[in-house]
Amino acid sequence: MQAGSSSSPIVVAATLIAGGLTAAYAVLRLRAHLVSEERGRLDRNEDRRAIEKHRSDQEIAFVERFSKAVALLSADQSISRIAGAHLILALGDEWPNGAQRCLDVLLSHLRGIHETHALEAESSSSRGVVDEIRLITDEVFRRLRANGPAWDVVAGDFSETALASVDLEGIKPLHLLDLRRAHVLGNVAIPEGSTLTVPSMEGLVCDGQLDLVWSAGWTGLNIAKAEIAGSVSVTGRLLGDPIDATGLRAESLLLAFESIQADVLMETAKIERDLVIGNPGLGCEFGTERAPVSVLLSNSSFETLVMQRAARGPRLDLRDAVGAVDLSYSSFEFEVDASHLDAGSGLSLHGARFDGPLVLDGAVVPATVDLEGVILSAAARNALQSSEFPFRDLVLGIGKSSASPRSLADDRPFDWKDALNPLRQELGVAFLQELEARMSLIEANLPVDWPAKPSFTAHVMSEVARAAARADAPAASKYAVESALRALIEEPQTAWSGR
Repeated sequence: MQAGSSSSPIVVAATLIAGGLTAAYAVLRLRAHLVSEERGRLDRNEDRRAIEKHRSDQEIAFVERFSKAVALLSADQSISRIAGAHLILALGDEWPNGAQRCLDVLLSHLRGIHETHALEAESSSSRGVVDEIRLITDEVFRRLRANGPAWDVVAGDFSETALASVDLEGIKPLHLLDLRRAHVLGNVAIPEGSTLTVPSMEGLVCDGQLDLVWSAGWTGLNIAKAEIAGSVSVTGRLLGDPIDATGLRAESLLLAFESIQADVLMETAKIERDLVIGNPGLGCEFGTERAPVSVLLSNSSFETLVMQRAARGPRLDLRDAVGAVDLSYSSFEFEVDASHLDAGSGLSLHGARFDGPLVLDGAVVPATVDLEGVILSAAARNALQSSEFPFRDLVLGIGKSSASPRSLADDRPFDWKDALNPLRQELGVAFLQELEARMSLIEANLPVDWPAKPSFTAHVMSEVARAAARADAPAASKYAVESALRALIEEPQTAWSGR
């Protein structure tokens, strides 16, 4: 046998031993790797549990701090409440999951101040309350601005709260802004684009002024029954949805638009100084030939109503209003009803044109009226002729006629139901109900000579506008009703005398 043969027992044994050792080593390495992985997993789980425990402990600490701050916020002493507000504001900066809770409790506190009439308390205590309101308002809005501490919150519901000045300049756009029945101690400034939906301000009380720039996409503004100590300014290029300012109280009001394509409701409003509608410098167009709009100012009061240079004036309702009126250089295709208007302090129709009826029945006008350049259509003259007011002959003595008068020998019934029947499928239930209630009331108090009264058309159209506004009816539905009722009212006698 040759030395070193592969069949040598020693070599075979050595090979087997080496292979066994290699396998054992591999097993040991695998076990070591598995043990290392398990230890890593355990360590990671331990770290995760430690992190979760830390977070849980931190959350508990936040909740405890929140509870203590809320207790301070509800204390009897103003200084304690201010300290509580500071703690909640600081906590909201540190506690991302609790920022919404912090905002909610602060707004709830501001609502409590409003509801309990704390501002009406004696001066010594009310001063502390004012400090609270200013601190919370300023700090909350600072956190809603793009350059402030970021609070990931749903903000915008400030209804029925007491607030300091509300300035939305530079704010991240709010999804809503609800200021209904809130009490703002200073000014309210709402720049274009600061809120994605039109602000709700019904019943707002503001100790300063209100400035609002109209944003694209907004729908009907409601500032009904608001009380603004200073001026109100609503500006923009196009007003495409109604403004409800019924019962508004303000020092002055400016609705400055180049085009107003929706109704303006201002019945029973009280404006201490000037009420300006349109753009006196550049002029304003109201509605269209086929879809007129209404400006309703019945039973309102103002120092001076200024509606100058209207290229197409609105259907204007000034019944029982009080104040000087300036309609210089405006053109009115539709009726202007100023029955029982008290314009004793001034009336200017300089360069104005009235194609529709001009009704001044029972109106009070000054001895000197600026009538230079005024143009009166036959319809306007007819309405003036049937009106009883001082200096009527003076007014009728001027102006040019541009149309033939409507016949007065017309005593047909007011068949408003027949006129509306073809439209019933197109009109919403709410709009129909409003129309039926208002038309029924008109029918119950129908003047015997209603076809001869130009003021009757104005009255009916005003009621249609009110019904459309209350029911939030589309402009097309409102126009269809107006056209049907106008055709009924203005239907010539020859069309019905043979029925």
